[in-house]
Amino acid sequence: MREDEVVFEGFNALRSVICGAEASLSGRTVGAVYFDREKLPKKQYEYAWLNEKAKADGFELVLCGADRIAELASTETHGGIVGTASPRKPLGAKELSALLNGGKTGRIVFAVEGIEDPYNLGFLLRSVYAFGCDTVLLPPSVRFGADSVVCRASAGASERMHLAFSDLRESVSLFRAHGYRVLAAAEKNAVSLEEADLSLPLLLLIGGEKRGLSSSLFALCDGAVRIDYARPVFASLSAASAAAVLAYESARRNGLIRKK
Repeated sequence: MREDEVVFEGFNALRSVICGAEASLSGRTVGAVYFDREKLPKKQYEYAWLNEKAKADGFELVLCGADRIAELASTETHGGIVGTASPRKPLGAKELSALLNGGKTGRIVFAVEGIEDPYNLGFLLRSVYAFGCDTVLLPPSVRFGADSVVCRASAGASERMHLAFSDLRESVSLFRAHGYRVLAAAEKNAVSLEEADLSLPLLLLIGGEKRGLSSSLFALCDGAVRIDYARPVFASLSAASAAAVLAYESARRNGLIRKK
């Protein structure tokens, strides 16, 4: 295992890492996957899936003892499966422009400012991914060195999306130039979510609960949208919760919700 490799724990996380790498979403290369041989009788499906991917993608699948798994893992929720992968490749303004020109960013995009906790970021990514978001814009400072935590908190969604770490003002301007309507989640001078124009393509800006969006970023928006509550409240929703509400309503309004 190389020093710069990231350890991912659990089958669901590794499946997302592998699928994200295959789809060229993360730029990662899977190094090896370690599988507790004692878990094999009850996890034949997981082993068969990993074995097939190992042959196709060229990484090593290693049957080993529980002690080797424990050496690599930082939690006890891995289910006997851990793996390593290279760091995520940076996605900056140049790469974003190429994705936009190729129509690969999706029609619902989020930009997030002020989230400092990897768990909160993971929860946000999990929600917006579920409602059709394919790309999330983040400032360069949001590089936690905790990819495994974000992956676990997002139920693997972080590995199945484009995550761009670049100057948000440049990124937002780039999306505006490509015809995206830009709306900020805010309270002042805002239109109710029920009345807002959520036509696609749409870029939604979310700020942290403490400071909200910076004024320089807010100035780039076409308007602001607020989430109305069912009772008086004395604190804003968390960024992850607000993003979930906005993502759901945007998907619903544009006919993207799948009926079971």
